[in-house]
Parts: sequence; C-alpha cells; structure tokens
Amino acid sequence: MCKQVSRSTPEIQKCKAGDHTCITERINEIIRLYPKGNPIFGLDDFSLIKLKKITASRKSSNSAVQLNFILSDLELRGIEKLTMFSSKGFVKDIKNIELDFNIPLLRINSLYELDGKLLLLPIKGKGNVEIILQDAHLAVTANVELEKRQGKNYIKFKKLVAMVQPKGTIFKFQNLFDGNKELTDATNKVLTDSWQDVWNELGKDFNQAFADALLLILTPIADAISYDDYFAD
Repeated sequence: MCKQVSRSTPEIQKCKAGDHTCITERINEIIRLYPKGNPIFGLDDFSLIKLKKITASRKSSNSAVQLNFILSDLELRGIEKLTMFSSKGFVKDIKNIELDFNIPLLRINSLYELDGKLLLLPIKGKGNVEIILQDAHLAVTANVELEKRQGKNYIKFKKLVAMVQPKGTIFKFQNLFDGNKELTDATNKVLTDSWQDVWNELGKDFNQAFADALLLILTPIADAISYDDYFAD
C-alpha cells in the first residue's frame, strides 16, 4: 500500500495517487507532527499566522447588522489544531482540489476601527479586538496547474477559495464608545448573541482572509516538493 518518502522523513509515508483515504491520513499526520513547521516539506510554523488587513463593510438597510470595520495587524492562532475530514483531487493529472477541515477554536487578535449600526443602535470604536471562532468548518477548493521546473512538475495555485462556517463566535472589542466599559461590554454581548447575523453579513470578507492565510501555508509546500514525488506510484 504505502512506502517511505525518504530517509530524511521516515515518519511520513507516501500514498498512491487517488487514494484519498490514505492522503487524508497522511496530511493529518503532518499537521499533528509538525505544527511548528518542517523545512523538508517547505512547511512554515502555522501555529501563528499573520495577516495585514481585513476590510469588511455591510450597510444594507434591510439588515440588523450595518457595520464598516477594518482589522489590521491580524494574528491567527489555532490553525495547527485543525483536522482534515476529506480530500479530493490528488490524482496524477491534478486540476482541482477539495479539502474539508474542522478547526476547534480559532482566535483572531488585531487592531480595529469600527463604525455603523447594530440593531439600529450606533456603534463606534477603535482599539484592540479578539474574535473567537468555535468549532469551525473550513471548506477549501483550489484550481491548480502543474508547472515544469528542472524536469519535474510542481503545483501552482491559480485560484483558492475558503469557506468558513463556525458554530459560534465570540466578540471582544475593547474601547468602544470612547472607552465606556458598560456600553462596550453590552455591545460585545449583543454581537456575540447575534453572531450568526454578523457572520452572515461579514463572513465573505473573512473568507477571503482565510484563503490568503492558506496560500501562505500551502504555496511554500508546493514550491518545496515536486508533485511527481508526492506518491508511491
């Protein structure tokens, strides 16, 4: 069924092309063994992912959530705890990949600027924020092509789409309403209690950020190992 990749990576075994059960197991094994990265695979430390900015804006008059905010200097923690449920598309003539993950707890810490309305109430602030996504399902689809380099094929990502759907979200904005603690705490509670409405309105902008984060993880791997060397056959 499987054989060793090389003497430099004795823990990880190769799978046959198209054996997605084996491939899913191997990917989960790599996630479990190397949360801090492994240069052999081109895998960077993914226990902390940094992004520059997310801009989200929804001001539909029909929505209870009418927010415009900017998150900057983002730090994402918890991705190293993800588990892959399924994988598709890892065949010899690879073109499209489909991946499904679960992330138990994803913490986003950043600076923020926020204004708008929540349940018709004005809301405004600037400072630090922590957003916690609970038990999130992450679905990834990627369109790829093989690029020949020095006689071998390497994966090149043409397009990657990420869809994240949490089962709960906690918002912890600081310094809303010029630092009024009572109003800040009350607003965080309303946001958290209404998380599904907030996510339905703003999730698209977050999904693009997650796609950017995944490309930061996956592109060095695709550059480090030729696709010809992925499989046992």
